[in-house]
Amino acid sequence: MIAMKTLLLFILFFYLLLASLITYSQKPELVVPVGHTEDIHSLAYSPNGRYVLSGSVDRTLKLWEFGTGKLLRTFEGHLYSVNSAVFSRNGMYILSGSSDSTLKLWQVNTGKLVRTFEGHAGWVTSVAFSPNGKLVLSGSDDKTIKLWDVNTGKLMQTFEGHADEVNSVAFSPNEKYIVSGSDDYYGSTDGTVKLWDVRTGTLIRMLKGHTDNVKSVAVSPDGKYIVSGSDDETLKLWQVTTGKLIQTFKGHAASVSSVLFSQDGSQIVSLDDDNSVRFWEVPTGKLIRTFETFFGESADLSPDGKYLVTGLGNSIGYWEVSTGQVFQFLGGNTNPVHYLTFSSDGQLITADHTSFSFWSANLSRRMQAVRVDYSSSIAFSANGRQVLTATQSDTLKLWDANTGQLVRTFKGYSGYVRSVAFSPNGRYALSGSDSILKLWDVNTGKSIRTFKGYKSSYPVAFSPNGKYALSGAWIESNNTHPLKLWDVNSGKLIRTFAGHDKGNINSLAFSPNGKYIVSGSDDYYGSTDGTVKLWDGNTGKLLHTFEGHEHGINSVVFSPNGKYIVSGSGDQTLKLWDVTTGKLIRTFVGHAHIVKSVAFSQNGQFIFSGSYDHTTKIWNTETGKEIATLITVDSSDWVVTTPTGLFDASPGAMALMHYVVNDSTDRDEPWKVIELEQLKQRYYQPGLLPILMGNSKETLRQVPAFEGVNLPPSIQLSLKGDKLTVKLKNRRGGIGPVSVFINGAEVVNDLRANPVRDVNKNDLTLTLSLSRFANRFDTLNTVRVVALNGANWLRSRPVELNYQPAGRTRGGVPEKGESALPRKTVRLWAVVVGTSNLGLNFAHTDAEQIANGLQLAATELLGPTNVSVQRLVTKPGAPPQSTKAEVVKALEAAQKTHPEDIFVLHLSGHAINYGGQDGDLYYLTSGATSADASYLTDPAIRQTYALSSQELTRYLNLIPARKKLLILDVCAAGKGAEKLLVAARDIPASQIRALDRLQERTGFYVLAGSAADAVSYEASVYGQGLLTYALLKGLRGAALRREGSEEFVDVEKWLGYAVEQVPLLAKGIGGIQQPFYRGIQNQRSFDVGRVTEEVKAKIRISEPKPVLLVRSFQEETQFDDVLDLKNKVESALNDLIATRGADAPVLTMEAKDYPGAYTLSGRYTLRGEEISVSCKVFRATVAVGEFVVTGTKSKLPELAQSVLTRAQDLVKP
Repeated sequence: MIAMKTLLLFILFFYLLLASLITYSQKPELVVPVGHTEDIHSLAYSPNGRYVLSGSVDRTLKLWEFGTGKLLRTFEGHLYSVNSAVFSRNGMYILSGSSDSTLKLWQVNTGKLVRTFEGHAGWVTSVAFSPNGKLVLSGSDDKTIKLWDVNTGKLMQTFEGHADEVNSVAFSPNEKYIVSGSDDYYGSTDGTVKLWDVRTGTLIRMLKGHTDNVKSVAVSPDGKYIVSGSDDETLKLWQVTTGKLIQTFKGHAASVSSVLFSQDGSQIVSLDDDNSVRFWEVPTGKLIRTFETFFGESADLSPDGKYLVTGLGNSIGYWEVSTGQVFQFLGGNTNPVHYLTFSSDGQLITADHTSFSFWSANLSRRMQAVRVDYSSSIAFSANGRQVLTATQSDTLKLWDANTGQLVRTFKGYSGYVRSVAFSPNGRYALSGSDSILKLWDVNTGKSIRTFKGYKSSYPVAFSPNGKYALSGAWIESNNTHPLKLWDVNSGKLIRTFAGHDKGNINSLAFSPNGKYIVSGSDDYYGSTDGTVKLWDGNTGKLLHTFEGHEHGINSVVFSPNGKYIVSGSGDQTLKLWDVTTGKLIRTFVGHAHIVKSVAFSQNGQFIFSGSYDHTTKIWNTETGKEIATLITVDSSDWVVTTPTGLFDASPGAMALMHYVVNDSTDRDEPWKVIELEQLKQRYYQPGLLPILMGNSKETLRQVPAFEGVNLPPSIQLSLKGDKLTVKLKNRRGGIGPVSVFINGAEVVNDLRANPVRDVNKNDLTLTLSLSRFANRFDTLNTVRVVALNGANWLRSRPVELNYQPAGRTRGGVPEKGESALPRKTVRLWAVVVGTSNLGLNFAHTDAEQIANGLQLAATELLGPTNVSVQRLVTKPGAPPQSTKAEVVKALEAAQKTHPEDIFVLHLSGHAINYGGQDGDLYYLTSGATSADASYLTDPAIRQTYALSSQELTRYLNLIPARKKLLILDVCAAGKGAEKLLVAARDIPASQIRALDRLQERTGFYVLAGSAADAVSYEASVYGQGLLTYALLKGLRGAALRREGSEEFVDVEKWLGYAVEQVPLLAKGIGGIQQPFYRGIQNQRSFDVGRVTEEVKAKIRISEPKPVLLVRSFQEETQFDDVLDLKNKVESALNDLIATRGADAPVLTMEAKDYPGAYTLSGRYTLRGEEISVSCKVFRATVAVGEFVVTGTKSKLPELAQSVLTRAQDLVKP
């Protein structure tokens, strides 16, 4: 029995322990910067002021963290616009009212829907909690007010008496009364305020006085007053007990949309439709203050009365009441996806009403975004080079897709143009309006013909052969034959397709072979049901009707093989149909708003869908699984996410992203933000989408399932003199290493004295004397502390404070901002390393030219005595300088810098990723004998000939200079590296993660360019790395910051220019290369030089050079290169380039083909010792010259040199 009890106690203990682990290990959710996608109608502060709630036309509510503006939770479930949303007084619940005629109750701690209240016959316009939280109130455009029981959802009372829409409702503090404001009476301009008895539902009194609709009402905290705001541009203050009008507040110049009392009841806040906010004294009506918000549909006051939140459109603004200044603005960063397609070269194109975006052919990144005028319809030519838009006026506009420039305007309509389409060959265009269907010549913009018998159209399309046009009717309630087929050449109507009932045809398409037509409709006028229909194009016969969507059809398309149809609907789903059988194959669920556009990938393996939820989703056609979600952010940024938690994103988008963890056991803070950087190293997969789509040979990163996380501790900092105190609170995830950063550089890796003991403490207090780091301090410094969880992998949000050492001055020079020191006291210290080995010829030249440019520009800015540029280069045939020992020695010497100084480290040469997916990046110094990853297996090799990013981090963190820059221009060679063109791949994912870690721990600006191998690194017509070329071009003037007549090298502008230029340079010579760049958040850029015309003249930039490829040589009678003459000519060419470096007149590479290259081929005959070589030089397929060279077998090197010399004469720059 005792044993049994012991066993039961053990089982109970184990169960409780397991339950606690499950409870406190929460699943993180990646939050991408998609705010509201449509207008915001409601805003509310939580009672503790920690959160702000917003409700929108986009059908959602969103919970935001006040102060940071971080999105915490999106509540989805309403079918239509959310018009009103409020917190319960205890902050535990949220109530929302919607145009779907329902109220919904949500739990704040979990984000879950508790219940739905149904009973209204119209839109729910306003909702409110009773003070005790047991009852809820709703007003509707069905002219009624309803009272509900929170716990059961039961309807307790209906208040009837308003003659029109009820706009606003509120409880009295004692819960005896409710107040309502209405449009009363229909057809009249009189609006009323009504006071009702909660218990009986009877009308107590009607408050008249407004001369227009009453839009908002509120009751004072003491229950004495009612305030009402109206379209008559006034507020009125009423006495509750008597109904007497006490005061009319005048001064607004537009409709008053929102009114509310401060928590102490001493002030009233009003907001009008002209975005003017006014604060009034109660009960005198005295105007206290006014400010303009440029946000004017909804507002709420923070519990402490210090802040006001307002909304207009899909944006939120936070205002400081005392100053009237906005201190935070949360705008919409994304746009709905109205249209998507693929160009003939495989580029994905997505568009909204005012812009379109191109994604690279391998889907590795968003290439560019182009803005156009607002359009109702958009079409792309098959090659993706031209865009045709239908404007909201009476014109069509043709745009250059690459530049966004308007090419021409098509005129010929007198009304709204609804739809456009390109012919398959791009020469013609179709456009449809309410009454005219036209065919246009794209090259001239002239109208070719108008199709007679046409009534109206929304969608139009060309057949695959371009001979036929298809049009579908839109909003023709009496038209039972809305689908029409036309002959393009004659303009004659060929046939109509009968079968769609009353309603809109929103989308149509031809099958790839042109035999079949598919159409998608709202079907049934006045209903939301939609159908997809398949027609025989030759006979007009209806073959199948595909039913199953619960809303109208917005987009239909055939698969490339014609076997399937996919449809996208307002019910937020896609459906895949079998063309032959008409059966539904599968449904794709995942979008949070209507699906507006669908498309198949060119191989048919994937389906792409664009939605009003501002996302593009990619689905596996065969399995129906969601592969990834694409989001375009602002004008140039982007995000890719997967259901497993992996993500890829541009740096600009990553700055807006974060994770959220829900801890339902924490009533005060149930939603906890985890900064992106805290989980980034685990779930960041650079080049994610190409891997998922099979366009990359990199393997997908293997990470733990995206489930629970044990949270890191919370941190509080305080400073007394030089003593820093760090207080940590265990949030059930343990207390791991505590790192301290000064001015962005890590100075203490772990502040804990006893890690084993401290990891499980509930509270831990640590101290640090900052005087130990006196050599790092400027006049004003930033101290940052970050802590890991007990498992040592999840970081806390960084906590910072400013620190000014006692007595620290700058020679009496007062603060002037970021750079308070006089310019003459600032020094630039640069270490520039270039290693030309293992097949690299130009790495040392790149380093020398960067060093020269920095020396010249910095000297002009700081003076010659304040600039130190150390060059460590290894060039062919010269003693090595860039040994690891010398590089380390130079980095250690840089520890002499001061906080006000600038430090630059430039590395060019070979780099290797070693150690797997979480491995490190190693720069190979002089003496390395292989560029293969296996070479680094030997620890002694790594110790002697390679410098890892971890080692770099350690050395760089010891450098006191606050302004720091790392440029890494390397060849990421490896075993089996493909001989691609100019870096025909991007920086490997493992290298990006290593650079990320380095940047985060050192506070450096980091710019890195990486080519696939030695060939691609130097396969440039410029005779130098593309990154070096772009940087030098920037120094010469293309990336300078102008200030009056002077020009300065601003770091962010300079590096940003290189990031933009390198892909363009690579593309121009047949390749792909995208540099890695990370700036420093919350730090202003700085200058590293000043450039004059004299300096520009001394900065050397290589001009484009011809490329010569040695193709083949053979002996004429033996059909073989018996003398190995090809290799000897190539050797002579390589020696020429190695010897003369950037001065070499011609370049070569191992690639078999290169755009615009010259090729050299030859045949030779042997007669004893004598040799005669006949050679031809081609450019592409055109012969540019031929020659004959003679020599002897005993002097083959000389013969090869003669062949090369003669070939050079035919090769022109």
